[in-house]
Amino acid sequence: MELVAYTVLFISVAVAGGIGAVLRLFLSRYMGVLPWGILIANVIASFVVGYAQTSMQVGLAVITISGLAGGLSTFSSYASQTVEYFRHGRIAQGLINTAATLLLSSTAVWLGALVGSGLLK
Repeated sequence: MELVAYTVLFISVAVAGGIGAVLRLFLSRYMGVLPWGILIANVIASFVVGYAQTSMQVGLAVITISGLAGGLSTFSSYASQTVEYFRHGRIAQGLINTAATLLLSSTAVWLGALVGSGLLK
């Protein structure tokens, strides 16, 4: 029975990760002064992680965090875009992108945890 449960969990994480990756692909098209789509994807994923950590049973939290949020968020795209700003002498944009990603994503985890634990109800 345990093998079946793990198989269902692995498949569920893979499907949720695929959904998150498709959402990230859609959002990544939004560019401007900053890579807004990737920033939004990372912030949403961070909120989802905070929420799932505090309000979901372990199995569903694993699927949501590892699958959906893992597929939606992307450190490598953020890092690549930031390095490109620096390479092209757009230092302010690189620094703003870094600060925005770190501050907004961290705040989103915190807010997700507050919502998930019922403190903002």
